Amino acid sequence: MTIVHRSTQKSIQEAKHAVVLDVDNTLTPPRRPLEAEMASALRRLTIPFFLGAGGDLRLVFEQFIEPLHNFGYRGSFDAFLCNGSTRYHCELFEKPCAKLLRGFEMRQHLGENRFLRLMEVIEATLNLEHFRLPPPMHILGERIIDRCSMINVAPIGRPNERLSEQAHANRIAFKQYDELTGFRKKFLTHLTRELSDFAPDGLYMTLGGETSFDIGIEGNDKSFPLHALLNEGFQHVWYVGDALFEDGNDASVLKFIEQWRGAGRCPVEAIPVESWRDTISVLNNLGIVNGNASLGAGSTVLK
Repeated sequence: MTIVHRSTQKSIQEAKHAVVLDVDNTLTPPRRPLEAEMASALRRLTIPFFLGAGGDLRLVFEQFIEPLHNFGYRGSFDAFLCNGSTRYHCELFEKPCAKLLRGFEMRQHLGENRFLRLMEVIEATLNLEHFRLPPPMHILGERIIDRCSMINVAPIGRPNERLSEQAHANRIAFKQYDELTGFRKKFLTHLTRELSDFAPDGLYMTLGGETSFDIGIEGNDKSFPLHALLNEGFQHVWYVGDALFEDGNDASVLKFIEQWRGAGRCPVEAIPVESWRDTISVLNNLGIVNGNASLGAGSTVLK
């Protein structure tokens, strides 16, 4: 964890710094709405923040944007969703809204025939006997979710509506089963072998959140917001996420840093967390949260 002393806070604010934040288990509890304490910290940030999330706009609206607005945040920020490949400009004033700035189509990139083959291989893998989930787990909702720029694979299903208590219990049961058996790593290994001929297309596969997998195209991942922000003049970018490890859906951030070939030290710094409470501590320790807790209802993030 990086600690910034008060004497350096002024230089941080004067330079063009930004922080990119994952959503699930970084800004919010897993698949639960944003908490008031986190909303307060975001209202008091002294530098721009951006989202770098695995979920699509519907999920992020439900889990983060609407609760943030309800807690009194008034301002704007950009959200890089679907594992960073799709960019929206979000404005939270009278009501929250989002405007698409940049999209990417995986189907177009691969071509129709190869895209359909990809979907068929995923479906066949889910239906293999040794990847069928035992009781008390149930499949609730779709297992293969086409997010246009990426594919999310959820062996327990992903309901289209807000998660019920039954769905949350299902997630907990799967998470425990996965930790006990290594289900997702075995699934990922099998799928990687079955789709090895897609490597020239730049196909990548990572663990997504706590219960799913993300499949996308390299460069259209969480490295994309880093490239974009540096090209737009930001001098230093912190990325905060809970999956900054091999096969995690934040791993492309680590790869971006490792492969940096620009002048001097890489201007991106990755900070791993294990929960939204860790994230609040990180933001405070970086010295980018205004100490005035009353600041909020009229605050605006300036860019």
